[in-house]
Amino acid sequence: MSENALFDQVRSTLAEVFDVDSAEINAEAQFGDLPKWDSMGHMDLMLALESAFGVQISAETISQLTSVPAILTHVDGLQNA
Repeated sequence: MSENALFDQVRSTLAEVFDVDSAEINAEAQFGDLPKWDSMGHMDLMLALESAFGVQISAETISQLTSVPAILTHVDGLQNA
């Protein structure tokens, strides 16, 4: 998957989970930037990412995935492993 396609899919997932327009989500968005991206919202996002990309995110990794760049790097690594 290309970087742009991966970002588009991550952005779409974020928009769906946090109930915002995808245009509000930029490539540098991070925990707290969106109204619903709090600790509970973060867990919802992790579940949605697992479902959207068919990956497993470990409990240890969840706390590290607090920005779009971190999410992109992690998901890309899982998909290309």
